[in-house]
Amino acid sequence: MSTVDTSCPICQAPLAGVGAEQAELHVNGCLDVAVLEDKKKQKRATIAQPPAAPIISAPRANTHDAGLTAEQMLMEIEQTAMDFAAEQAGGEPVYAEQPAASGGQSNGRPLPAHKRMPHTTFTVDAFKYGELDFCTGYFLTHFHSDHYGGLTKTFRGHIYCSRITARCVVSKLGVDARLVHALPMHTRCVVHGVFVTLIDANHCPGAAILVFEVPRGHDMVRIVHTGDFRANRQHVEQISRVLNADKRRPLLPDAVLGGNAGGASPRIDYVYLDTTYLKPKYAFPQQDAVVRAVAEFCGRVDGDPSFLPGWTQARYAGSGSAAPAKITRWFRPTAAVGARRRRRTLFVVGSYTIGKERLFVEIARHLGARIYVAPAKRRMLECLGSPALLSMLAADMADAQVHVVEMSKLNVRGMAEYLQSAPGRFSGVVAFRPTGWSHAGSHYAKPERDEEPEPLDLAPVEQALRRGDREHAAGLLARAARMAGDSAFDAGQLRARGTAGAVAVFPVPYSEHSSFAELARFVCALEAAHVVPTVSAGSAGADAAGARWLQHWQRVQRHLSKINI
Repeated sequence: MSTVDTSCPICQAPLAGVGAEQAELHVNGCLDVAVLEDKKKQKRATIAQPPAAPIISAPRANTHDAGLTAEQMLMEIEQTAMDFAAEQAGGEPVYAEQPAASGGQSNGRPLPAHKRMPHTTFTVDAFKYGELDFCTGYFLTHFHSDHYGGLTKTFRGHIYCSRITARCVVSKLGVDARLVHALPMHTRCVVHGVFVTLIDANHCPGAAILVFEVPRGHDMVRIVHTGDFRANRQHVEQISRVLNADKRRPLLPDAVLGGNAGGASPRIDYVYLDTTYLKPKYAFPQQDAVVRAVAEFCGRVDGDPSFLPGWTQARYAGSGSAAPAKITRWFRPTAAVGARRRRRTLFVVGSYTIGKERLFVEIARHLGARIYVAPAKRRMLECLGSPALLSMLAADMADAQVHVVEMSKLNVRGMAEYLQSAPGRFSGVVAFRPTGWSHAGSHYAKPERDEEPEPLDLAPVEQALRRGDREHAAGLLARAARMAGDSAFDAGQLRARGTAGAVAVFPVPYSEHSSFAELARFVCALEAAHVVPTVSAGSAGADAAGARWLQHWQRVQRHLSKINI
């Protein structure tokens, strides 16, 4: 087979030694695309000129930057925030079965191997290590500080991320807009000769799973980096559609989000996995169930002044202790003066710089209320590009019954002070602290101990297959992988962790990271050669235990793929 000894005339990717057919495929793919963004206007001459930008290509048909409709906004805010408690774990995880990092130490801090994507000159979420000599593309999965940490307005490298994240980087951090390259979601782009597709990570607005397809010889090196994500079946299907799609043709959102199942998952060389909750005890509920339960609870509290005292008494019934008198007196109706409307309950939701949008929007929709956020939070929400969301915001605290505050204020003392600072229209505060860590302790359910995976017993599986019962065989493997560990949730399970006077604070098991069972289903659905954790469990022993679960799931996946059910 003849080979070529040149580079791609469109993206300049080296094609030396590549077969003529493969080279033609690559060049045709680049010819099918157009430059993604117009060059931004030149800034004043006093601003230093950034390094030359590479060519980024994406299909001409993309029009994904239009303002979001209300329905699209609700889809967007389903990707909601993170638990910054994960930042406090500290330390670097133990990484097995991955290529060693080469180069990459410009500020004295060595670059962890999992930050550099194999066979590329790209890094992911690696800004705290300075500007790296080898790096031609700094990818950012989403706008949370443990991922963009180290990124400042003096940074001179080229940054690639989603459009929402790009707006946040420029607006919040002051990074030179000429260095920030916004890639459209669910659309294949070409960056430095590498195919790159961003998939909605179901985490916070703008969060993306990165799918890299790196031409190498006559094949592709396939890499999936989840960033932070809440895994679901759609992720597996969308990744499969991307990897199975013809590289000679544009790949647009309709094809990535389309109705077909995506086909069998092709072999993936590396999956870089968000392992925040890689322990069996993390069996928190589905997001939909939590959002629905909290919204319905708020509706009942708002509509019936006697509801919360009765509900509180019921929660304490049988526990051997009485409900706090202050809470049982909380919402007793007071005599109206003339036609004065009774004072409302104020509902408060904790949030981070970006995130929790889905929860506080759904509460407001259920109540038919408006939302108040601080000016800094409002500026961040403006970066989401959602007129529907912005139309729900109130400029005056007194005009909104749903308020969003910093998560650090979500305690009884903080909420009591907040109630005092608010206008006198509110009789009390019901506050929600939404975090997956709420389910880690015994506040809602006693967690399981951190179990080790049991040896995979294939004898019952083989017996079922000999009987022709593939469904039962698959069920046995799913049980061995612990895929069915999600817990149920309804409003009756809400428990106030702190109460005082007219304040009650409820921890809510609402997470934007994958539960243990969701991680199991995700890994077992993908044929991955290497699964690399990106979050440390806090100790070498815990990291090693997590690695054993990942290896166990990979073994289960190999057997499930043979069943082909």
